[in-house]
Amino acid sequence: MTELINAIDEAERAGFDMSLIDANLGYSYEQRVLLHDSALELALEFERIGRRLRGATQQTDSDALRR
Repeated sequence: MTELINAIDEAERAGFDMSLIDANLGYSYEQRVLLHDSALELALEFERIGRRLRGATQQTDSDALRR
């Protein structure tokens, strides 16, 4: 048990917000999957917008995975 407490303390010192992990573990598996998918879609949209703003035409690995 002491090792677990030390790991949690170490994670908090490294900047991890453990309350977010606790909150996430309170969700059902299905809710966590939906939240993950939403976050992924948001990140991919930011990537697409960034490429448009920079005028980049190269395909990224994430695009290849989403097709």
